[in-house]
Amino acid sequence: MAVGLDRRAANGVACVGDNCVDVAVERPEEELAGGNALNVAVELARAGRRCSYFGMVGDDARATVILDAARAAGVDVGEVRRAPGPTGVTVVARDAGGERSFVSQDYGVSADHRLDGQVVQRIAAHSWAHFARQPDLPAWAPTLRAEGVRISCDLGVESGPGALQAVGPHLDIAFLSTSAAPGRTAQELVDEALAAGAALAVVTRGARGSVAGAGTRRWRGDAVAVERVVDTLGAGDAFIAAFISAMLDGGEVDAALRGAAIAGAAACRRRGLAHPLSVEEVSA
Repeated sequence: MAVGLDRRAANGVACVGDNCVDVAVERPEEELAGGNALNVAVELARAGRRCSYFGMVGDDARATVILDAARAAGVDVGEVRRAPGPTGVTVVARDAGGERSFVSQDYGVSADHRLDGQVVQRIAAHSWAHFARQPDLPAWAPTLRAEGVRISCDLGVESGPGALQAVGPHLDIAFLSTSAAPGRTAQELVDEALAAGAALAVVTRGARGSVAGAGTRRWRGDAVAVERVVDTLGAGDAFIAAFISAMLDGGEVDAALRGAAIAGAAACRRRGLAHPLSVEEVSA
């Protein structure tokens, strides 16, 4: 199955939503750019896609960490707003196997990022819009769809009650993760997203691979083995970016799952997905 696309691809992708500075428990002096929407923008730009990031940073020094990392990757940050207050900070711990866990998450001013009619029209100049932690997406999704914009959303991160039901009918792709839904199977998540109206649902399962569904069709994607995992933080975002990129090229779902798994595995071999230095593998 190929997902049909408006071939306005030259107008690129808008990534809308959260950003934060990641601080590692074991390396508190190291501050790396991160956040779901920002990470996807960075990976898309590195893949050669024209990509704009719509989000909010604070008026502190940490805002520079976000902006510098995005610019270094080739992301257009002209739509980033600065607001009085702190840039978000996430404190992350990693075990001996590189598996990340969140110690604390403070989204700072990013949590207050909201859209308006003018911003939505600028998003609509893109052929694809990807959202993560953008609470007012349900209010603006119909406008974007009316403008012919393809929409995806990472629903594997925190969403308000009823978010899937509210935004599902407007989604070309709903991305979810079993790690964010304890006790739920990937198939259950796929079925729920499709029942909510999403055209395609993609669920990541970490080392167990991925599952996708559209209509009555189902696909399974294998994970790619990683000999030495440095950091799993951002692997899901790299997966999402690669999957979107494959869809922009008119790819088939099964091939997109394979390419996305490769990208996710590559992310596990480096420290800090969005940081300019993270393109180099970290030695043991």
